[in-house]
Amino acid sequence: MQEPQLNRIAVNAFRALFSSCPDFCNLQSTFYGWVAFLATEKRRVVIKFCRQAGRLSQEINSLNRLRSMVDCKVPEILFFGCEEGHEFIVMEWVEGVPANELPNEAHALKVFSEHFTDILINMHNQPHDEGFEIAENKYDSQIIPAFEIWMDPVFQYVLDRESPFSAELKNHFEKLWDDRQHVLEPMNEKPSFVHDDCHLANVLFDAKTFKVAAILDPADAGIKHREFDVFHLNDIRPELDLIARYVAKYPLAEGYEMRRWYLSLWDDAKHASNIGWYDEQSFMYKLQEYHVLSKRTGRIF
Repeated sequence: MQEPQLNRIAVNAFRALFSSCPDFCNLQSTFYGWVAFLATEKRRVVIKFCRQAGRLSQEINSLNRLRSMVDCKVPEILFFGCEEGHEFIVMEWVEGVPANELPNEAHALKVFSEHFTDILINMHNQPHDEGFEIAENKYDSQIIPAFEIWMDPVFQYVLDRESPFSAELKNHFEKLWDDRQHVLEPMNEKPSFVHDDCHLANVLFDAKTFKVAAILDPADAGIKHREFDVFHLNDIRPELDLIARYVAKYPLAEGYEMRRWYLSLWDDAKHASNIGWYDEQSFMYKLQEYHVLSKRTGRIF
């Protein structure tokens, strides 16, 4: 098992950085890796490991960019290291409760929802005149070629004979790829800086005020289109209907309900290509939602 080794690396890193042993080390498995929470009476930190090589350096850059875009807390990076072949980052421990644990109480839900959507809208409204970001310091003024650059490696992974995708899903993704021009054309407007994984598990709230306390884990952040954030909003606790709250304040082009599933399917395929995750039932469910909304809106491709 990897956990004992990662636990040992985390404890050794804490000892080397702070000249003391932590009183406890709680290592938790996450979608992309592992997170260790370490503390003494005087100091608390978080140490993060990742399953995908190179993702942690990408996250450091994204955290620094996100910090300049939002007016809530974003964790500071204290150290980036590698031990026994495992890269890790040491981050400050940020106070707050994961937003997926919001109490089911009207005042708490309203305060958080209003504050979170306001933060996103303020971030999305900041000017980015260069275009959609396709590489470091490289941009394209059009969403379609930018999307092709972002997603073609993912598409090739899906079609690869070694990928876990079934023949049926591969056929569906070929059709989705063919649909891209028509589906994404309404998004060909001004680009926005996006977190790109802003579901509620990556947001902390203040347990006293219910406002956003911090935003975490923006490894794939960049200058894209704001719908790359919006489609995540109902992934967890859909009863909050954060997409509707967002759209009421900052309308999206017609068809965003359908594009939500289109973008989510490609996002899941990206995760599959990054770390080998695969859930055929989830893919089929999202395809059904996409096709139902395509027919309902008359946008059958």
